[in-house]
Amino acid sequence: MIGFRVDANEVIATGHLMRCISIALECKKRGQQCIFFMAEDKETERLRKAGFQYYILNSDWKNLDNEISEFQKILENYKLNYLVVDSYQATAGYLAALEEIQPVCYIDDLKREVYDVSVVIHYISPFKNDSYEEMYRNTHTELLNNMKYAPLRPEFHYKKEKVIREKSILITTGGTDFYNVAGKVAALCQNSMQIKSYKIHLIIGSMNQHETELEQLAEKYTNIILHKNITNMSDYMRLCEVAVSAGGTTLLELCACKIPTVCFSFADNQVKFANDMGKIGAVKYVGDARKIEDIENKIVKQLLIFIKNEEERKKYADCMGKLIDGHGTERIADVLC
Repeated sequence: MIGFRVDANEVIATGHLMRCISIALECKKRGQQCIFFMAEDKETERLRKAGFQYYILNSDWKNLDNEISEFQKILENYKLNYLVVDSYQATAGYLAALEEIQPVCYIDDLKREVYDVSVVIHYISPFKNDSYEEMYRNTHTELLNNMKYAPLRPEFHYKKEKVIREKSILITTGGTDFYNVAGKVAALCQNSMQIKSYKIHLIIGSMNQHETELEQLAEKYTNIILHKNITNMSDYMRLCEVAVSAGGTTLLELCACKIPTVCFSFADNQVKFANDMGKIGAVKYVGDARKIEDIENKIVKQLLIFIKNEEERKKYADCMGKLIDGHGTERIADVLC
C-alpha cells in the first residue's frame, strides 16, 4: 500500500493533490492500494472520483509538526510501502519522524535543506544542479532529480501523431486566480482585431474567486468559452494555438502538449521555475502579477507576437517537447512499487 500526505485548499494549489493522484493512479495500475491523508475535508471529491480512500486528520495544515504524534499512531495501523509527502509545510523534523514508521518519499520543490527520508523527488528545474546532488551524496536517500520525473497524468503522454490546432487561445490559472488575470486578459483581447477573431477557452479553477465576473464576461463576448471541472485538459492544450498560464506544474503539462505559452506568476513558489523556464526558451515569462499592475498588457502583447509568427511558435514548441515526455509517473512508480 502507498500512502499520500497532501493538502488542497484556498491557499495550497490543487496541483499538489493532482500530482499525487497521478502517481497514485500509476501505482494502482501496478496492483498497489493507495490511501490519502489530509488535514481537512477539502477537494476530496477528486479522490472519490478517482476511486481512492482517504483519511481526514482534522489537523492544522499550516503546522504539520503538531500532528506528528497522532499521525504516527495512525500510520502504525497501515502497512505502507511508502508514504509520499507533498507539502511545503513539512519540516525536516516532521519528515524524519514519519520515516521512523515507514519509508518516506518527499516531493521537494524548494530545495531548502537535506531531508532524512528514503526518496526525494525534485523535477521542477530545467537546469542540472550539481550542488543539490552533492547535498545528498553521502546519505541513504535516493534522489530523483530530473524533469523526466514530472508526475503528469496519462493523458499527457507524448503522442506521435500530428496535432491540428484551431485559432484559439487557452487561458488557465490553476485552482485560484486571486488577481483575476484570466478575466483581465480575456477582456483586453477584445480590443485587438487579430485576437478578437480567436476563440478563448478559459478554464475556471475550483476555487476561483472571480467566477461570477467571468460568467458575465462570457455573456458579453461570444468568443469566450468557460470550462469548469474539466477532466480532459490535454484536449484543450492540443486544440489551442497558444496558451496563457500561471507558473507551476501546469507548465509541465503544457510542455508535454507542446503549446507555446505566455506565463506569469502570482505566488512565491512559482517565480523561480517560471523564470527558469523562460530563460531556456520553453515559455515566455512576463513577470509576477503581484508586482506588475497591468500585467495583462504584457501578456496580450506577447500573445500577438505568437499569433503573428508561426516560426516563433514552433521554436518554443520544440523546446517544450524536448523537456517533457509525460512518463514521469511511471518512473516514480518504478521506485515506489
